[in-house]
Amino acid sequence: MKVTFRRVLRSEWTKLVSLRSTWILLGVVAVLMVTVAGLIGWRASLDPATENTVTLAVARAFLSVDLASLIVGVFGILLMTGEYSSGAIRSTLAAVPRRLPVLAAKALALAGLMLPVMAVASVASLLVSQAFADAAERVGLGDDGVLRATAGAACAPVLLGLLGMGIGAMVRHTAAAITVYVAVLLVIPALLPAVLSQRLEEDVIPLVPVAAGQSLYAIGKSDGGGGLQLLSPGPAALVMAAWIVAILAGGALALKRRDA
Repeated sequence: MKVTFRRVLRSEWTKLVSLRSTWILLGVVAVLMVTVAGLIGWRASLDPATENTVTLAVARAFLSVDLASLIVGVFGILLMTGEYSSGAIRSTLAAVPRRLPVLAAKALALAGLMLPVMAVASVASLLVSQAFADAAERVGLGDDGVLRATAGAACAPVLLGLLGMGIGAMVRHTAAAITVYVAVLLVIPALLPAVLSQRLEEDVIPLVPVAAGQSLYAIGKSDGGGGLQLLSPGPAALVMAAWIVAILAGGALALKRRDA
């Protein structure tokens, strides 16, 4: 039987959806996002000084997206490193000698499964968060910029999941890949202000993956308290695309050149 990309994609999709852990993770991420958004919205409603502007309401509703991005990124890593640790990668690459379609199919399967779930979770997070606000002040999808921010909140974890997948393809070892991912996502951005001048900090930090991801679902350019000015959604999307292309290209190169 001829190996076509459609068959490779079907195979990777079947592997992904047949795992019980996949559905458990999807449920956990969705419940966490909505629960955290609800708790933050409830806590904000108890403070009479709380403002429910569109910018602040969206920031509160999607504060849990960073947590979802961390979990989905680790899941993306496991989709690659899990096959190496189990030895299943040998069968996969024997069936697809060209190798690169395997990575592309895994990336499409991850995005195709995660994106609808993240979209539903993002809409639910906004609605649950705003359920605690006064009816006259509630922010909804029809408010200016909210629908775009909600779409960005759905896309950000998926994009960081692809980033994790690329890291997993390059590193292959689960613990090492997770360490690299956490360093790229959390540790390095936290250390940069200590080593960069203020001007360089303003230029460089908005370009790191976590900040670019946050820009996709922010209203305005505020980072929510750190004083950093985020990118506009359009440039942020380009930055995220550049990161993903670069990391997946590195993973593709490693997949092509190294033995399984």
